[in-house]
Amino acid sequence: MIVTDLKEKYLTYENMAIWEIDSLETFFRSHEMLYEIFEKEYKFSFSNRNDAENNFIDSDIVVITKLLDYFGDKFFFIFSNNDSNHHILKELQDKKIINFGIDVHIINPNRIFVLEMDKIQDLKMYDTI
Repeated sequence: MIVTDLKEKYLTYENMAIWEIDSLETFFRSHEMLYEIFEKEYKFSFSNRNDAENNFIDSDIVVITKLLDYFGDKFFFIFSNNDSNHHILKELQDKKIINFGIDVHIINPNRIFVLEMDKIQDLKMYDTI
């Protein structure tokens, strides 16, 4: 599932890890099931995406967002260099609210990143929620 309110609801997530994606090809090779999900979403195979009759225009970040939204048991916050989601992560890091294990200010501008996380099951453990 795609997370859109991380800035307000960051306390409801745990087990965060950042995934760096250098290309769609690498993204698909990392999880074979993505080929099936792509075909379900776009009605043609990933290998045929550049065929003229398919009119495929989605950017890499849009494809990644659409496909990851199919996963209901994980939560994803997708960002790239200096987009609005990246600014949210930099703010959370600067305020020392979340330690991502990397400096989110220094990322490769030619890559897409995914913050993968789990929803906290027992919110009672946090008295600020």
